[in-house]
Amino acid sequence: MLPLTFKQPFDLDFVTDLYQRLQQHDDTITLILRTKNGRKTENSDKACIGEIRNANNKALFAMNHKEGILHYDKAGSLQEPLLAFLRERQVAQQPVKSDLAIACTGIYIALISIVGLIYANNNEAPMLYMLLLTCLAITIIGLTMLSHAYKPDQHKWSLPAIIVLAIGALPTAPASLLVLPMISTFGQRKLQRLLNQGDPATSVAE
Repeated sequence: MLPLTFKQPFDLDFVTDLYQRLQQHDDTITLILRTKNGRKTENSDKACIGEIRNANNKALFAMNHKEGILHYDKAGSLQEPLLAFLRERQVAQQPVKSDLAIACTGIYIALISIVGLIYANNNEAPMLYMLLLTCLAITIIGLTMLSHAYKPDQHKWSLPAIIVLAIGALPTAPASLLVLPMISTFGQRKLQRLLNQGDPATSVAE
């Protein structure tokens, strides 16, 4: 499954509390703290990234300076305890805002369509412009497939979506980095669905 995300700046207490909670269910997990540069550290004052890894050394949860990242498929028996903790921390109440994602994707389309046209005309390279438009179209298709992959029981679309997205995005980098907020939004929405599925208050409201 693709990673799920929620907006949360790095909080050492949050990561430590989650680690201690999960350790009650699985004492093989480990907590790794990293500096801003990604180097391991045991000094909590220097920690900017926190990772909780399973017995196979695969990250099931991570938190950086801007968001929490949940690798739900790697959590195994810890899936429900993890979701329960996030509900307690009111993550399920976070609104998923797509304004920035839509704006960034729009800017990406404009950059490739307009700036690409100007550049191609100035350099008399019409084939280059056609290539850029093709990559743009493939990127949009990849985003559409990725959105579908985040829906329930559609995990099989994950790998094809990533491949298609990469084919379109890599030739148009670094402009294609502007689609990252949209991908993050997909992950936020998926996490919200999982959290609210098991929330009694939400079930009653629905």
